[in-house]
Amino acid sequence: MKTRFILTLAASLGAGLAITVPASAQQRVDTVEYTGPDRGLLRAGAWTLGLAYVPAVIVGVASPLPEDRYLFAPVAGPWIDYAKRDCSDCKNETLNKVLLATDGVFQGLGALQIVGSFLFVEHTVVSRPARLDAPRNALNLRVVPQRVSGGYGLLASGNF
Repeated sequence: MKTRFILTLAASLGAGLAITVPASAQQRVDTVEYTGPDRGLLRAGAWTLGLAYVPAVIVGVASPLPEDRYLFAPVAGPWIDYAKRDCSDCKNETLNKVLLATDGVFQGLGALQIVGSFLFVEHTVVSRPARLDAPRNALNLRVVPQRVSGGYGLLASGNF
């Protein structure tokens, strides 16, 4: 009895292993999708330009010098102010010119980052299952008449 049980169990397991077919890997298709400007570069450029432009506007509003009104123009304003600045009796004029040049460099870098974000577009690689018999993003459904034991019916098949 025990031998019969073991043989039956072994035969069942053997049949199960024989019937089991390993699943084949489904083919996948990689597609590149362009999503627009590089968001990271655009965000970094906006922050860089904004953090350099806001102090320049504050100085342009608060300063009594007419040359500092050029600071309202982003990117070019610090350089125009630097070129037209002639204040020999002002305190810390060397420091003011260094700060203007630094502000102009950072505003320029921010502007270049913003322009660069539109030149270097962001793209992602999307991997989808390959569909050999249907176009991409299409529903492939077939309904045909089918003979069923003792009558007729419909057979629906397709790829979803």
